[in-house]
Amino acid sequence: MMKIETFNKKPSEAIELALYIKKKYLEYDKNTSKREISPIKLQKSLYFLFAYWGQYIKKNKENKDSVEVDYSNYSENLFNDRIEAWTYGPVIPEVFVAEKSGFLEENIEDYLEDDIVKKEFIDNLLYQLFEIDDFGLVRLSHEDECWKKNYVETDERHNREIPKEEIIDEYFTK
Repeated sequence: MMKIETFNKKPSEAIELALYIKKKYLEYDKNTSKREISPIKLQKSLYFLFAYWGQYIKKNKENKDSVEVDYSNYSENLFNDRIEAWTYGPVIPEVFVAEKSGFLEENIEDYLEDDIVKKEFIDNLLYQLFEIDDFGLVRLSHEDECWKKNYVETDERHNREIPKEEIIDEYFTK
């Protein structure tokens, strides 16, 4: 079982992003009942944000002359937390444990306010992800070779890490 670190520690990048996603989902105009985002939609949103961000940055770094913004200071990794191949697709275990333990309840203010490029990218993709139902997102993630390669049905525990480079490279070539 994963141990939650002390409360004084700054949350990981994925946990900060998960808090932001939860906030945006509550503000989402089609969420008229104002219900919380499901764990599946949260996990798949984190995964697809990671994958598409990595692709976006890698492509823009390779085509420096065709973009107006200098992306050289941006990491292809949206966050550094571990991504694992679970039964319902890629999962960020630290976020899963934090959510199950009730540690994803705080509100995050000013997240990405100083990084308009990243904020706009995330916001635009989030609204597209929110349109897809939970198991539609699961189906999409199951099409990814990086998940297929690292998910082994016969494993007793489905917790093999999906290397971040594999995710980014797969999306880069799509």
